[in-house]
Amino acid sequence: MKNELTTIWPVYIDSNRTLKEGRKISKEYAVKNPSINEIRKACYKLQLQPVVDTEKSYPGLWYEHSGRVAVDTEMKKNELLKAVADKIKSNRY
Repeated sequence: MKNELTTIWPVYIDSNRTLKEGRKISKEYAVKNPSINEIRKACYKLQLQPVVDTEKSYPGLWYEHSGRVAVDTEMKKNELLKAVADKIKSNRY
């Protein structure tokens, strides 16, 4: 395993955000307004051990205290974000 954790900010998978605002995956895979709790649950379903930090703010949107989730995984970041967004979609519907 790597020594560092992979950070998932809600803005990375939010379909309401633009790429300039920080979205990392296409709108096709993204979800609307993902919460930290939804991301945490999706990580558990992917059998990852999430570390939740609710007091942090995404640097590009420092005024929004969105929180973040960190996981230790071998998956590439883009692949991880798509998997988390997919789990959130399946939990919602």
